[in-house]
Amino acid sequence: MVRTLQIKFVKTAMTAISVLLLAVICAISGIYSFDTYRKEKNTAEMLADSGGIPDFVKMKRDRQEGFEPGPHDMQRPEGTDSGNPFFDNRMSPDDVMAVRYFMIHYDTDGGIESADTGSIYSVTDEEAMEYGRQVIAGGKQSGIIGHFMYCLKDNEDGKTAAFVDVSSQISSILSVIVISLVIAAIAWILMFVFVSALSRRAIAPIAENIVRQKQFVTNAGHELKTPLAIIMANTEALELFNGESKWTRNIKAQTRRLNDLMQNLLTLSKMDEADLNLPMQDFDIGELIGEAAAPFEEPAREKGLMLSVETPQITVRANRGSIGQLIGILLDNAVKYTPKGGEISLTAFREGNSVILRQQNTVSPDDIEEDPERLFDRFYRRDEARTQKKGGSGIGLSAARAIASANGAQISAAYREQNIVFTVKLMA
Repeated sequence: MVRTLQIKFVKTAMTAISVLLLAVICAISGIYSFDTYRKEKNTAEMLADSGGIPDFVKMKRDRQEGFEPGPHDMQRPEGTDSGNPFFDNRMSPDDVMAVRYFMIHYDTDGGIESADTGSIYSVTDEEAMEYGRQVIAGGKQSGIIGHFMYCLKDNEDGKTAAFVDVSSQISSILSVIVISLVIAAIAWILMFVFVSALSRRAIAPIAENIVRQKQFVTNAGHELKTPLAIIMANTEALELFNGESKWTRNIKAQTRRLNDLMQNLLTLSKMDEADLNLPMQDFDIGELIGEAAAPFEEPAREKGLMLSVETPQITVRANRGSIGQLIGILLDNAVKYTPKGGEISLTAFREGNSVILRQQNTVSPDDIEEDPERLFDRFYRRDEARTQKKGGSGIGLSAARAIASANGAQISAAYREQNIVFTVKLMA
C-alpha cells in the first residue's frame, strides 16, 4: 500500500511539473516567435514603403553638412518617436543594411514590371517574379511564402512588394524551442529525482493511517469470528430445546449477515495490499462454476427462483480460490435481489483471447440504478430500508471488483431490459 501511494504521489507531482514546464516552453517560444514575426513584418513594411533600403551614407553626409532630411528620408526627429518600425524595434542602420531581401514592382493592373534581387544572392529574377505572382494571386497584403516575409503596398505607379528572407529567424526560433526542451528535460529529471526522494516522507502520515486501519479491520474480523460462531451455536441449541421461533430466525439471519460482512471486509483488506501476489494457475472454469453454484441451488429454490448454470470446459489462468469467491459473491447478490419468480443464469464462454464469465438475473423496476457502476462502490445503498430487509451490506460487489482487479481481470455491470448483467473478463 505504501508503495502504491508513493507511486501515485510521484505521478501526480510529475504531471503537475510537466504541465508547468510545457506551459513555460510554450510561453517562451510563443513570445519569441511573435516578437520575431512582428519585427520582420515591420521590416518588410518599411522596405515596401521606401522602395528598398535608404542610402544611409548619403543621409549621414547630409546631416553633417547641415541639409534638412527630405520627406522620404528615414530618421528619428530628436525627442519624438518617428514610428519607424526599424528604430521602434531597436534596429540600427547597420542592422537594416544586413537584411536580405528582394523587391517586386507592379503596374496599376497588377502585372509585374520589374524585380530587384540585388540585395540577395540566393534568388534569381525568375524566382522572384514567381513569388510576386503568388502574392498577387493570394490577394493578401502581408504574410509568409516559403522562408520569406512579404508586404505589399500601393503607390502612385502601382504596387510594390518587399520580400525579406527570414530563414535565419526561423532557425533561431527552432533553436530556442530545442534549447528550451533540453533545459526542461534536464529540469524534469532533476525534479523527478527530488520528488522521488521526498515522496516516502510526504506520504508517511497517510500511509501509516491506512496501515493502521487495515490492521484494525483484520484484527476485528478475526476477533469477531469466535463470538459469531458462539452466538450461532447457542441459537441453534435454543431451537433444539424450545423450538424455532421468529426471534431465533432473526438472530441467525443477522449473525450470518454480520459474518458475511466481516468476510467481505477481510477480502477487501487483503486484496487492497499493493504487494499481494495471488498464485495463478490454469483450471477449468466450468468445473469451478459448478462447485461455486451448488450452495445456492437450495436458497434459490426456496425463494422460487430459476437458477440456470452452464459449465463449459474452458481453461483460464487465475487464482482459483478467489475466482470461486467472486462467483459466490455474484450468486449471493443475485439470490438476495432477484424478485420471486425471477431467473438467474451463470455461464462462461471464449471471446477472442479472453474468457467471459457472465452472471445475469432479473431485477425489480425499483432496484434499477441509473448508473450500474455505482453498485461497486463500497457501502453504496440506493435504498437503505430495502437493503436492510434483504440482508445486503453494500460491500459484496466492492469485494468482487477487488478480487477481479487482483486477478488482472475486469468486471462491469449493465442493464438489459428487466435484467442486470455482470461481466467478468478473465485471461485465457
